Amino acid sequence: MTKPYSEQEGFRLASVTPACETDACVHALGDVARTVIQGRRFVIVTHMDPDGDGSGSMLALGEVLKDAGKEAVLLTTEPVGLPYRLLQGADGIVQHFQGEKAFDAALVLDCGDLSRLDGLRGPIEHIRPLVNIDHHETNDRFGDLNLVDGRSSSTGELVYKVIHEAGFPMSQASAENLFVAIMTDTGSFTYNNTTGAALAIAAKLVDQGVKPWEISRRISHGYPASRLRLLEMALGTLEYHHDGELALMTVTTEMFVATGSDRRDCERFVEYPRHVKGVEIAALVRQTDRNDFRASLRSNRRVNVARLAGCFGGGGHPMAAGFESKGPLASVKAKLITEAARALDHERDHEHI
Repeated sequence: MTKPYSEQEGFRLASVTPACETDACVHALGDVARTVIQGRRFVIVTHMDPDGDGSGSMLALGEVLKDAGKEAVLLTTEPVGLPYRLLQGADGIVQHFQGEKAFDAALVLDCGDLSRLDGLRGPIEHIRPLVNIDHHETNDRFGDLNLVDGRSSSTGELVYKVIHEAGFPMSQASAENLFVAIMTDTGSFTYNNTTGAALAIAAKLVDQGVKPWEISRRISHGYPASRLRLLEMALGTLEYHHDGELALMTVTTEMFVATGSDRRDCERFVEYPRHVKGVEIAALVRQTDRNDFRASLRSNRRVNVARLAGCFGGGGHPMAAGFESKGPLASVKAKLITEAARALDHERDHEHI
């Protein structure tokens, strides 16, 4: 019988875990599990501007390894922002680490390519083995070990499988952080990546004591008032193109300053235009420096926005992707509008074939 969270040693994951469906995934899962079983000291890192999946997966795996008597350094380019710094264990994430002690592996989570590690890429890519755990279809398989499955809802789902395969017990905090990872990357189980496997894992975590309402309240109700002021200004930039099929919003540095907010406060803003009737592609262009911008893309059905992002050197999933580009802003927007229109026309033409 599975032990409840209240028992200090945690619980062992039940055998309901959906298995990887391809031979390559099964092989990679076994290799990654052996790596974390045999190793003693790890560094775990996720992409810059970590989201719920990256943060939750990193925190969950880090705590599981520590509970197993191992050492795990959790590393990000900068401190995790709201609301994810409210997750249990987030105060233990660091931005620097001592490299003189040998690591047994570097575990890179939710990162499609090493460039998304920004300034951490240099020290991380020299650690061997380099373990790549990710669910983005555009992942370039940069690791020595690559547990990459584009059919998984989230990196959290893959981390769950690693923990299960390794046979490690899981604490309540780790279970909650994994639930956050899966919940946020499935849009609270509403996106089309909400699979039976994702729901099975989430259900098992709930059965073990995770409270979805408490998790949702912690994630969705922890924003500052400045976020709402920023949203008001961002909605004021909303523009439509290509007969209303493309909805585009912009967030600039001046808007961050005027509202007293920061760049992490606009997370998920792109979902607002996505819900407008007739919109197929929603885009949010956010300024990150004087002539540097980051775009978030969402598709409602037809267009694979990962391919659209690829036109700019980015990537992601068919219905959720992103890229970085250099300005000026007007030229970034103009190119995005042009490429989005081309993608929309291409998909429309194929529908009529």
